[in-house]
Amino acid sequence: MKILIALVTVLLLAIVNGCGVVRTREAVPSASPSALHPCPEAAEPPMSSPCVTMPSWERKHADNETYRQRATLSPEAAAEAKPVAEALRGEFADLRERALHGEAHVAKAVRAVAPPGTNVVIRAGGARSAVVFAIELPGGCLTGFYDERESKVEAGGYINDGGCLTAPGH
Repeated sequence: MKILIALVTVLLLAIVNGCGVVRTREAVPSASPSALHPCPEAAEPPMSSPCVTMPSWERKHADNETYRQRATLSPEAAAEAKPVAEALRGEFADLRERALHGEAHVAKAVRAVAPPGTNVVIRAGGARSAVVFAIELPGGCLTGFYDERESKVEAGGYINDGGCLTAPGH
């Protein structure tokens, strides 16, 4: 019973006082705030060091954007995507020639060239009459957009989050 009480006491003290190491100015009592300076990038400073570790904003922003990075498409998947991309560019040229814009027209053009049984995503792109699309092909994606001024069709791998397009709101 005494052992159980001792264990509970230790656990409660750990919870109340916190676990692990927290770097604060109090960890270096002799360092005044003006004496603090950035730590070397590669090294983890010892507790007695008066330096402050903080990644740069640029680094944190870049890390935060990795979900949208696209994997490289294999040569086989790229070869399979090429004729679909060319057919879609032709469909978009026809839409532009006839001055047809909007989600319904783009959806019809994308579904006309998508291989049977493939996953197709069509969504409004926000600006002007932009429509964003994705055709999931074996090993990758055909993605892009179409609006009254321009269009883009690209073949690429899946994004790090999985799938062909980022989630709405990203």
